[in-house]
Amino acid sequence: MTGQETHGKARVRRCPPPPRNFDPFDAAEDDLRRHGLPLRPDPRTRPGVAALWERQARRYRGFEHLAAEFDPGTADRDVRAASALGPAPIESCGYELTSVAAPFTVLFVTWTVPNLRFVTSPFGVNHFHTFVGLGFLDVHVEMTVDSAQTVTSQLWAQGVGQINLPVGPGEVISGSLCLDTNAAGTAHYFLANETRGQTMNFSVDTGFPPAVTVNAGVTRGDLNLPVHPLARFGTVYFDEISAYTTSGTRSLTSGQAITMVESNGSTLATPVRLTDYAFKTVFAGA
Repeated sequence: MTGQETHGKARVRRCPPPPRNFDPFDAAEDDLRRHGLPLRPDPRTRPGVAALWERQARRYRGFEHLAAEFDPGTADRDVRAASALGPAPIESCGYELTSVAAPFTVLFVTWTVPNLRFVTSPFGVNHFHTFVGLGFLDVHVEMTVDSAQTVTSQLWAQGVGQINLPVGPGEVISGSLCLDTNAAGTAHYFLANETRGQTMNFSVDTGFPPAVTVNAGVTRGDLNLPVHPLARFGTVYFDEISAYTTSGTRSLTSGQAITMVESNGSTLATPVRLTDYAFKTVFAGA
């Protein structure tokens, strides 16, 4: 461990990143713990999660592993207009699935970062985000575009704020969010920029209760501002979606489809189910 630090009410644990050619299949359990990596699940008792572990271990074996750095000033700023009822259609477009009897413990998703085109706004900028959520945990790519068509993008995670894994338009991001059902509400983030071949992981004691929802999609605006016009984002793909509860796997796209609408009822963005494990969100004017 490189030590612990407190961001608001959350305690963050950072571990030294593994070397570039670190092989989790050959590593001892102590080595996995040292780098903050999950131990290999028993394929007899947890076959689905074990298969996900093996898929990720192979996939990221040759990636560059970055040391996590955070911006504590943004740790508690949730950029999605979310509540206990889930993403609101006035702000968001995507899918949400609820499981009350068996809480969610793992969510894995890959998604694309769009290129944005500015839509006239009294604020001079459009705010746009992609999001992936496990209960109260959130990972976002925060984006802006201005009238000069200048796009910014920054990765953000609940409990730690903005983090230093680079992201940009046209790139593919993947994330595994894991939430223990312990009293500390220990969350484990495993994030990767698939396009740049970089990964990052860290853990946070959040105090969150067990997760009864998973969701993913796109959203606009900030909670402390009136609703922004929706930037032209084209299409954002979410795929390779794996969601696990304490009693087994679930399909996110079997849940609620959320269409983003303007206050006058006009459609802004639509979710389109592709498979049990993939969907896309489409800008209505695309």
